[in-house]
Amino acid sequence: MKTFLSTALLVLGGTLAFAQTPTKPAPFSELEIGYQRETFKMRDLQASPMRYYANLNGLRINYNRLSSRNQWQVGIKAGVGDLVAPGLGIRGFKFSPEQEQPLWLVPTLYRGQLTVDYLRAFRSTARRSTWLGLGLHETMGYADGLALSTWAFNSAELRVLYQTRLTLGQRHTLTAGASLPVLAAVSRMPYSNVVSEPNRSEVASFFGGTRWATVNSYLSPEINLNYRFALSRRIAFGVGYRYQWLRFPEPRTIRTADHALHASLLFQFQKRY
Repeated sequence: MKTFLSTALLVLGGTLAFAQTPTKPAPFSELEIGYQRETFKMRDLQASPMRYYANLNGLRINYNRLSSRNQWQVGIKAGVGDLVAPGLGIRGFKFSPEQEQPLWLVPTLYRGQLTVDYLRAFRSTARRSTWLGLGLHETMGYADGLALSTWAFNSAELRVLYQTRLTLGQRHTLTAGASLPVLAAVSRMPYSNVVSEPNRSEVASFFGGTRWATVNSYLSPEINLNYRFALSRRIAFGVGYRYQWLRFPEPRTIRTADHALHASLLFQFQKRY
């Protein structure tokens, strides 16, 4: 009888211990849709000696796939705004004495970015996790009317990524990240801001002048900070800030600075296999 009771207690104890063993969180996906307000500053000596500023309103959409060890992120951001040189102001032109109203020159800037990131957990505790990874970032800029012509810039970058995530409570999460490009393909308009080749399209001619650059000449660090508040098990509200700086000297120096604030809703869902 004692042997039977001892065996039963051992089996019951083992069952309870197994049932209380913590399990890793199941992989899940989330979709982020939000509004972005961006302040862009630029001085491109290949186009104009003046400094230009723009306040852009735009949209951001991100899809994230997360597990305890890996995360994939695919995102798109786009914005539009007026590009003005404070030193010149909004300029007006009259092309003939008979013209009553001047033609006001206010260039419109279009900016967009496509990102694909992969990160892997490097160190994890109950409240903090650290991630390292690689990302492919495509950034595009286009303005009509800058320096009485067209301005365009495109860069495709391979970036090294770092991210730290802090769990501040059941509903609060804070994430900080940084990235730096190690290789980039940069396309720019020529000094005349005119692309003209009889046997090629303007797009082909523009990308035909692409230059490859590494971290010793193409500098573009980025930092970001994001806060998330869980409204429910499936929906969260997030706000964030991003700062990016760029310097590239070939063939003439371009410098940019980019500040962005965003507010988003995140929809979490479980993917069934």
